[in-house]
Amino acid sequence: MSQPPADPDASPSRPDDAATAGRGFLVITAAKLWFMVGGVAINFGLPYIFGSASLYGDGADGRALYGQYIDLNNTLSILSMVMVTGVMQAVARFVSARPGAPRGIVHQARNMMLVVGTLVAGGFILLAPSIAAARNNPELVNGYRAAGVILFAYGIYTVFIGTLNGRKQFFRQALFDIGFTTLKASLVLGLAVAGLGVIGAFGGFATAAVIIMAVAIWRVGRDLPEGPRADGLYRFAAWVMGYTLVFNFIFKLDVVMLKPLAVDMYQGAEWLLGGGLLLEWIRERAVEVSADGLVGTYGLALNISRVPWQATIAITFVVFPMVSEATFAQDRERTRLYIRQTLRYSMILVGAAAVVLVAVPEAVFGLLPKSFADGVVALAWLAPAYFCFSLFNVVNTLLMSAGRADQAMLVGLATIALAAALYTLVLPGAVGLHDLLQRTGICTLAAFAFGLLVGLALLWRRYGPPAPLSTTLRVLGIGGALVAAGLFIPPMGRVASLGVAAAVGVGFLALLVVTGEFGAEDKARLMRIIRRRRG
Repeated sequence: MSQPPADPDASPSRPDDAATAGRGFLVITAAKLWFMVGGVAINFGLPYIFGSASLYGDGADGRALYGQYIDLNNTLSILSMVMVTGVMQAVARFVSARPGAPRGIVHQARNMMLVVGTLVAGGFILLAPSIAAARNNPELVNGYRAAGVILFAYGIYTVFIGTLNGRKQFFRQALFDIGFTTLKASLVLGLAVAGLGVIGAFGGFATAAVIIMAVAIWRVGRDLPEGPRADGLYRFAAWVMGYTLVFNFIFKLDVVMLKPLAVDMYQGAEWLLGGGLLLEWIRERAVEVSADGLVGTYGLALNISRVPWQATIAITFVVFPMVSEATFAQDRERTRLYIRQTLRYSMILVGAAAVVLVAVPEAVFGLLPKSFADGVVALAWLAPAYFCFSLFNVVNTLLMSAGRADQAMLVGLATIALAAALYTLVLPGAVGLHDLLQRTGICTLAAFAFGLLVGLALLWRRYGPPAPLSTTLRVLGIGGALVAAGLFIPPMGRVASLGVAAAVGVGFLALLVVTGEFGAEDKARLMRIIRRRRG
C-alpha cells in the first residue's frame, strides 16, 4: 500500500508534541462532550416525546416509535460512518504530510466523494422503498430517503473536517462539531415535538447535515494554500473506507439481526387467531409494534452503553495525525510512545464511564419512562462489551494511522465473522423478551472482546507491549471491585441513585490516584498543556 512521501519542508516545526496533542485532545474532547450532550438529549428526549399523549395521542407507543428511530438510524449509520470516519482519516493522513500545501489533496478527495457520495446516497434513495419494507416499516420510506441526503452531505463535509484534522487545527474542528451537534439536536427534537414522528426527526437530521456541509465548504475550502495531489490517496481511502464498512457492520450487526428475530418471535405468539383479513391485518400491526418496542428497549440500552465509546472519539481524532506523522518520519520510538500513552489514557477514560453503567445500571434507567425498564437486562452485558469495543476502536485506529489498514481490516473481518456466527447460532433459541435481550448482549461482549485481543496482539508484535501492565491491572481490578460492591446496593430513589452513580465514577478515579496510577510525570504533562501559550 503506497504512502505519501515525507516532506519535512512542508511541515511546521513542532516545539512540543505533548502540548499540541494535549490541547487538541482538550478542545476535541470539549466538542465531543457537547456531542454526547446532544446525543443524550435525543436518546433520552425522543422516548418521552414519542410517548407523549398530548403530541401523539392517547394510544402513543413511545417504545415502538423509538424502536423505528433506532432501526432506521442503525441502517443509516452503517454507511454514514464510512463517510465520516473513512474519508476523514484518509484526508487527515495525507494532509498531515503536507499541512502547508493541502489544496491539491482536498480537491482530489472532494472529487472522489462527489462520485462516491452520489452513487451511495442515490442508491440509498432509490432503494428506500425496498429497504423500508425489508425492515418491516414500509411507512418510513421518506425517512430512508432523508437518510440518503444525509449520506451525501456527510461525504462532502468530512473532506473539509479531515483537512482541519490533518493540519492540527483542532479548535476549528471542534467548532464545527459543536455547531453540527447543536443543529442536529435542535432540529431532530423540534420536528419530533411538532408531531412529525420518525420521518420528521430524520428530516431535521438531513437539514442539519446539508447546512453544516455548506458552511464547511465556505469556511474551510476557500483559503487553502496551493499544493499538489497525493499519490496513493485513493488506495489508502479504499482501505480505510472498506475497513470502516466492516467496522460498522460489527458495530451495528446486533440490531440488524435482532429486528427480524423479534418479528419471528412475536409471530409465534398466540395473541390472535387467524380468521379473516381484518384480524390478520391487526395481527401484523401488533407484531410490528411489539418488535419495534423490543428494538426500542434494546436500542436505548445500546445507546447508553456506547457513551464510553463516544468519549474515545476525541482521542482517535487527535492521535491519528500524530501517529501518522511519526510513521512518515520513521520515528519508531515516538510511535511506540504515542501508542502506549493513547491506550493508557483510553483505558482510564473508558473505565470511569463503563464501571458506572455496570455497577449501577438502574440509576440510568430510572431517568427514563418505565416502559423501557427491561433494558437493564441488556445493559448489564452491553456496558462491558462497549468497554472492549472502545479500546478495540482505538487499537484499530492506531493500526491504520501507522499504515496498517490491511491488518485493521483483517481484525474487523474476523470479529464480524465471529459476531455473525454467534448471533445466528445463539439468538434463535431465545424464549421471551428478557432471554433475547440477554443473549444478544452476551454475544456482543464475546465478539468485541475477541476483536480487542487480536488487535492488541498485532500492535504488540510490531511495537512491543501496547499498554502498561500496571495500568491494565489497576483499571480491571478497581473496576471489578466497584462492580462487585454495586451488587449490594439496595434499590433507592432517583436522586439517591444518581448520587451513587456519580460516587462510583469519582471513586474509580480516586482509587487510581491512591494506587499510584497518576504520578509526577502526568501532573507535569497536564500543567504544560494548561500553561503553554501559542508562540
